[in-house]
Amino acid sequence: MTLVYLLSIPFLLLGYLVGKRYIQLYTTTIRKALQLASLIITLYVVAMLLFINGFLSESLAGTLMSLFYAFLSGIGIGKLHSQLEIKKSAGYPLYNFKNPVVHFTPLFIGSTLIIAGLLRIGWAFDFIITPIRLFSGTSLAVFGLVSFTLYITPHLRTQGILIIDHSIDWKTFLDYSWLGEDEVQLVFEKEVDSSTQINSVLNIRVNPGERVKLKRILAMKKDARKDLDS
Repeated sequence: MTLVYLLSIPFLLLGYLVGKRYIQLYTTTIRKALQLASLIITLYVVAMLLFINGFLSESLAGTLMSLFYAFLSGIGIGKLHSQLEIKKSAGYPLYNFKNPVVHFTPLFIGSTLIIAGLLRIGWAFDFIITPIRLFSGTSLAVFGLVSFTLYITPHLRTQGILIIDHSIDWKTFLDYSWLGEDEVQLVFEKEVDSSTQINSVLNIRVNPGERVKLKRILAMKKDARKDLDS
């Protein structure tokens, strides 16, 4: 068991680096998600076939599963660290659209994952913690914490706008236009490469009675951008 824990350390660190630097849900497409799911399912099926046909012993299969869950735990820890850094750099809250369903869905999912992770580790059973229990439960709990930090609707803050796991700097803010009484469209600069830039848009819903507040915030940020360019 000690050997498995030692072998898990590099997988945990590798997962941390991957989660912190390369995992970004904001840019994930359905195609990418399906490709990743297909890869994981394929690896699982191959491992099961090897195990059923006697090419993998039970102890080796358990070790490989522990290393896989250690890698997932590292990804979750790295992603959580990245999310906390993004939140800190975005500054203080200014405005966000308040929707009970959207607000409580990540909290419900996160709480469910955390509870499932603790139960998986064995706190509600016999307290016998094995590597596969520890890392599989930790991965669930950490991803539950990550879900608490995701912003389904745009959150306007002093230094940027948080959306899912991405932060848009106010320095790229160009203009805004009202699509109706309860929706406004923001226009930003988006750099494609070192020589090409295009405009991207972000639509934000307006809370009842807060149109004036949001308009004042956007006007202030637009003026700040003009001062920056001048």
